[in-house]
Amino acid sequence: MRKFFAVLFSLLLVFPIILGAQATVSVITWVLDRNFYIDTLNQPEVYMTLTSGPMIDQMIHQQLRLPVDTDTSELESVLQSILTPAFLNKQVSAFINGLFDFLQGKTEEFSPAIDVTPLKTALADEKQDEFLTALLAAMPVCQPGQIPGFGGETESACKPAGIPDELIIEQALKPALPTVLTQMPDEIPMEGEIARIGENMRWRAFIPGMAVPASIILSMLVLIFIAIVIWYLTALIADASWRIRLQWLGWTLMIPSLLIFLLGLASQSGIPAYWINFGLERASLTATPFGPQLADTLKVVANSALPRVASAFQMVGAICGAIALTFIFWGIATPRKKTEEIS
Repeated sequence: MRKFFAVLFSLLLVFPIILGAQATVSVITWVLDRNFYIDTLNQPEVYMTLTSGPMIDQMIHQQLRLPVDTDTSELESVLQSILTPAFLNKQVSAFINGLFDFLQGKTEEFSPAIDVTPLKTALADEKQDEFLTALLAAMPVCQPGQIPGFGGETESACKPAGIPDELIIEQALKPALPTVLTQMPDEIPMEGEIARIGENMRWRAFIPGMAVPASIILSMLVLIFIAIVIWYLTALIADASWRIRLQWLGWTLMIPSLLIFLLGLASQSGIPAYWINFGLERASLTATPFGPQLADTLKVVANSALPRVASAFQMVGAICGAIALTFIFWGIATPRKKTEEIS
């Protein structure tokens, strides 16, 4: 009868809780690691998306008030040459580090911003002529009654008619550019939903007095403790001899460990990548600021993250499996009691 209850408890409690605890440990090994996100996003495709035509084109039209049908390809090329992978990697790293510092309680607020100091330096120095030439080429000629300039809330940008671009650059734009760049902020705050992350700080600690990572780790430890207690008690119920109890501990740990290890192998088998690609190919991302190529970028990011995720599951499954084998062989090596031999 006691073995019946032990089997019942194992199926209903031990296996699910141990499986959940092992999965939680596997996930936490990378989900709370800021370097995981930095390394995952450090991909050429990510930087190509951040400097994609639609993204820069939207920024140019918003800042310069250019007409919608304006050809800004030359201006986009100049800006893309300034926004190097090293610059973008620094911005991504700063964003992730700032977010983690906020989650870990090291800072009281999360205010993501884009550092435009390298951009201002390039425009004031080696890229000045190239930028101003592309800027004038993109600006349309003013219509009758339209005031030359970079536009405003109701007017679009335009250049005066009948004056060569070279003359406008030398006599107007070059002298004014240093003043304009000085008035520009060194950082541009990120607007939208990202900037609203820090507006409500109550979610930072679902355990009062603790930051999110510490709360998650404490919850994981509580889950592991509960799993160990139920796992041990079930083995005590299973049999009166330690020879059987030790083997019971081993086999009830081995089964979920094997499932976790197989899950890690499946993550490296290409099955998750196939379904990720399948979903992204059918997703409509044209309306996003990054354009349709965002799908290709997400594929690269997902495929880059899968090996680390898979190795975490394999590592936890292998360690727990080794512990399970230890209990199994320990139980086999434990001598039988005389009462067991007689019976």
